[in-house]
Amino acid sequence: MDSLDQKVFELLARPQRQEELRRQLPGVGKQALADCIQRLTASGKIVKNKKNRLAQAAHYGYIAGTFLATERGFAFVAPDEKDDKGDIFIPPHADGGAWQGDHVLVRLGEDGRRRDGTRRREGEVARILERSRAEILGAVRQRGKSFVLEPSSKKYPSEIVLPKAHLGGAQPGDKVAVRMMYYGEGRVLPQAAVVQVFGKNGTMQASIAAILHENGIQEAFPEDAQQQAGSLGDRVPADAYAGRRDLRDELIFTIDGDSAKDFDDAVSLKPLANGRVQLGVHIADVSHYVTPDSPLDAEAYRRGTSVYYPGHVVPMLPFALSDGLCSLVPGEDRLAFSAFLEIGPDGRCHKAEFAKSVIRSKARMTYNNVNKILDGDAELCKKYDFLVDTARKMADLADLLRRRRMERGALDLDIPEAEIAVDEQGEPVDVFYRPRGRAEKMIEEFMLQANEAVAQFMDTHNHPAVYRVHENPDPEKLRVFAQFARPFGHRIDPSKPQDTRQLQAVLDQAAGDPRQRALPTLLLRSLARARYSEENLGHYGLQAKYYLHFTSPIRRYPDLATHRMLTRALDGAAFTRADYTFVENAAIQSTTRELAADTAEREIDKLYIAAYMEQFLGQEFDGEVSGVQAFGLFVALPNGAEGLIRVEALPGYYEYDDQKMVLFNRSGVRYTIGTPVRVRLIGASRASGQIDFALAGEGGSAPCPD
Repeated sequence: MDSLDQKVFELLARPQRQEELRRQLPGVGKQALADCIQRLTASGKIVKNKKNRLAQAAHYGYIAGTFLATERGFAFVAPDEKDDKGDIFIPPHADGGAWQGDHVLVRLGEDGRRRDGTRRREGEVARILERSRAEILGAVRQRGKSFVLEPSSKKYPSEIVLPKAHLGGAQPGDKVAVRMMYYGEGRVLPQAAVVQVFGKNGTMQASIAAILHENGIQEAFPEDAQQQAGSLGDRVPADAYAGRRDLRDELIFTIDGDSAKDFDDAVSLKPLANGRVQLGVHIADVSHYVTPDSPLDAEAYRRGTSVYYPGHVVPMLPFALSDGLCSLVPGEDRLAFSAFLEIGPDGRCHKAEFAKSVIRSKARMTYNNVNKILDGDAELCKKYDFLVDTARKMADLADLLRRRRMERGALDLDIPEAEIAVDEQGEPVDVFYRPRGRAEKMIEEFMLQANEAVAQFMDTHNHPAVYRVHENPDPEKLRVFAQFARPFGHRIDPSKPQDTRQLQAVLDQAAGDPRQRALPTLLLRSLARARYSEENLGHYGLQAKYYLHFTSPIRRYPDLATHRMLTRALDGAAFTRADYTFVENAAIQSTTRELAADTAEREIDKLYIAAYMEQFLGQEFDGEVSGVQAFGLFVALPNGAEGLIRVEALPGYYEYDDQKMVLFNRSGVRYTIGTPVRVRLIGASRASGQIDFALAGEGGSAPCPD
């Protein structure tokens, strides 16, 4: 709020008419005050009663928030001003015509009572303050001579009219995105216009296109960005070598996954006369090519990050850069930004130096091959004899760095993620967990060291930067996790979140006990989400005082921003207000785009996993409960596939305890996270990603008792 809005809001802690307000605000014109009142009313911060008295919304029993629909008739409203009372329950038929995502004003009623006896706030929507501008996804259906949208989510009305003039070329059966034109009133149905056609509804290709669109992810680059990328050529320009440290003769190589095509980090290691070693972390100098305010920069900023899903990548930069000129391919001169870290026998970094460089990678190594070399594979050791000794010393150094990191209290949240293998046609052929070997952990440790060193340099010198921050967990969420961990013998004090060793003890024991397999995932859910910030707030999970992202500028914008600011710092340039504004905006944008990318990747992975599981319909599997909700149990299989057993498919009548996240019946059967179950696959949809299970041996759902 601006100063006048804030002043008026404070004065309206007690009800008064507009004329009374004016007398308390000398110098404020009548129109200015009217505009201020209109803004505060439109935002739901103040309310006028029938006697024309204005007051803060809470005084009259109102509260503004975001309308969150459900598929079961009722809804919730998340208040604008967060408090410890939670969301407001909106009973059926009390929505006031609000739709998912609308900003609404709620009239609070009497608190309702949950099944467990606790009370919750209830209310009804009094006014829609602002309609959500979110597009709605669904399928085009023909009803006689008319066309309607059948929304993909039951959170929206079942049918939305699509006038023929606004079909946008869509045909019946197509999956589309629409923009609302009219929300309907009385018997008049809502109307919308088609803005994007994704293909035939029910196909995985259409679902993928819809997920990308819904998260603001576009595959095609604007013409001006493509032209700029093409104009850079495929060779390092001769004038780019000036002033750079020439490292082309040094033993520098990349280590990445088998399918990687963009190599933005390379490493080196050499002994020093003082008994220490110099770890070199060499990062593609993307900032040399992607300059501020250029078409490439504008598009990279908009995208924020590359997006990966099975067999595909939507890159942050055109392939001419990401797979070409910026990629540290072997045998080619490439511009780099190098971090030279002097590390002692105790694993402590005694000195850090940063410099622009030119390198020529000596090998494109993969994690698999390096792991085999470290295990003594004779054939690979002979093929890569020139780097075997260095690779072994690197692995030993990484082990030392990791021990030091764990000793300071870092959490080892190395939770495996399901990998999806696809064939040449893009069809999923396997879903599995790939263990991380020493090579993967080695590169991770080296990148962490470089990121911390750059962050410390930038913060110590008060230079603007985009930091990667991870704040302390919410004690309440930690308390819930402590409840889950207690039956396994763990005693966690949620009032001491800084004591990470109590959490690491859980992770260590869970790693060796299949019964506790769910605990690491539960702990991860109880922690705050890492984000980007212009402030150095530290990193809880790493227990690092300084941390940012420096090592992946090909695929992450905050790394590119860091390179720019570090370059200015090394050049001795004076930072301006524009630089501080840039890192602040870049942090917000990068966090937003990272969340969108994570959401899209997760949703698309579900489609591929469901497509893979189609072949096993009717078969039985051993799994364990990975989530518990009032509507059913989520069950995870050993390969990473996860599906739902709906509560109505469980024999008997079950109740849900939302405090302990337990489904239980009167016979003493209890399901909670980690409960082992044997299930039968009864449904798998590659169009929705939905996987459905039933308990093995059950012929169907049992009737609920009256």
